[in-house]
Amino acid sequence: MVKTKTKKIYDFNMPKVKNQLVRVLKRRNNESTIADLVASSGLPKFQVEQAVKVVLDEYRGHLRATESGELIYYFPHGMTNQVEGFIPGLKRAFAGFLKSLGRVLAFLFKIWIMVMLVGYFLLFLAIFLAAVVASIAVSAGGRGRSSSRSSKGGAFYLVIKLFELFARIWFYGQIIKGPSARKRGRPLHKAVFAFVFGEPDVNKDFETNEKKYIISFIQSHKGAVTLEEFMSMTGKDSYEANELINRYLLEYEGEPRVTDNGAIVYFFPELLRTAETVEAMREVSLGTPPRKRPVPFNYNKQSKNRWIGFFNGFNIFFGAYFSYYALFEPNLPFMVGNKLIVDFALVYRFLNDFLQGLADNPPALVFIALGIVPLSFSFFFYLIPIIRNARRKGENEAIKRENLRKRIYRTIRANPLAVDTATMRGADEEERPKNMPRFIEDEVKRFAASKQADVEARADGTYTYSITELDREIKDVEVFRNSVRLSDYAVGKKIFDSGE
Repeated sequence: MVKTKTKKIYDFNMPKVKNQLVRVLKRRNNESTIADLVASSGLPKFQVEQAVKVVLDEYRGHLRATESGELIYYFPHGMTNQVEGFIPGLKRAFAGFLKSLGRVLAFLFKIWIMVMLVGYFLLFLAIFLAAVVASIAVSAGGRGRSSSRSSKGGAFYLVIKLFELFARIWFYGQIIKGPSARKRGRPLHKAVFAFVFGEPDVNKDFETNEKKYIISFIQSHKGAVTLEEFMSMTGKDSYEANELINRYLLEYEGEPRVTDNGAIVYFFPELLRTAETVEAMREVSLGTPPRKRPVPFNYNKQSKNRWIGFFNGFNIFFGAYFSYYALFEPNLPFMVGNKLIVDFALVYRFLNDFLQGLADNPPALVFIALGIVPLSFSFFFYLIPIIRNARRKGENEAIKRENLRKRIYRTIRANPLAVDTATMRGADEEERPKNMPRFIEDEVKRFAASKQADVEARADGTYTYSITELDREIKDVEVFRNSVRLSDYAVGKKIFDSGE
């Protein structure tokens, strides 16, 4: 007798099933129930239930419940894949390219910054001091041009000493380790990079911490979470929270459920299969959800930022100075006969005289090397932090609004029958965006409208809301949680241990 190998329903081609469901949804105006998907595709119910989670995530789907307790999957953005396909792939590739390019350019620009900022500062300072030394030598010596020439050796010596001094300052923080070095703060090059590019991402661990918090919440609430609870933990509005919870359904094998009274609950039975008892988890206070921190301009001391700004301003001044004289008065002599010319153009006169015989066209060399190049650098040195700071302010406003939404939604859920916007405030600066009262009023009004709340206006222009639908949902979800039998998800006793 020959045995035939039967393919089980849970062993299936996910992309093929997903594409079948997408075709069915397109024919049904982008919405359907599980039963409709099964009937229209002919696929097993298990396969439809698993594949529809992928479709929800990739096509930004939403859920609604009917009076009979049926779930309807609908896709307000149409059946356009937001994750797979040529266009999403091209977007990800382009974003990755820009990110890699940005890292390379940032690395090269960091090298350029130190060469330009410090190098030109020292060069300009050396030229200025050399011009002063030369003029004093000429005036004191009274030997005319010969005194000017002899002073050039002193200028070279001065340049060498300045670079030697800078090298000592530069490497001091790297060579000396200990409390005294730490008190001096970060090295100059790191402070300069922070001035231009800012600090590393202060919220790099936020998503991981938020995910851990949400999973702990789900586990301590019998595997169930509502969209409103999800909103209060993430600070996202209903649309954004819906898209994110679809990802959780996919990653943690969750499934949407409908309670007896029509409330939608996202249930994660696999998260209940833990060695810890859920009863013990419920006794642990989770505290408040993690918050994003506003992005600082940098962590430099203000005095160090001012010094960095001074260095660049110094370069701008001398870059403009040399550009002007090289363009408009290029052939100014250092001396006329045996007479030293002392005026505002003294430094340019000295440099022009110094370069005679060393360069074919000294004014052109000065204009490019000491004018255009440092001015271009200094322009971008100021422009990048200005643009970054403007973006930082916008990002911080978004962070503060998201943090405040968490508080708003928690406050609403705490007492849905008496929501008073006049009593809502951000706890600290991280929850206080601009126009905070108006923002709170708009957020509560939008949420209340989605729940068909009763609204009462007051004389001072504020409102109170009674959100009876949310109150009913909260009670209904609690009944659902009480119906969950934790013993069904118990890990059980150990029957085998590889270490024994």
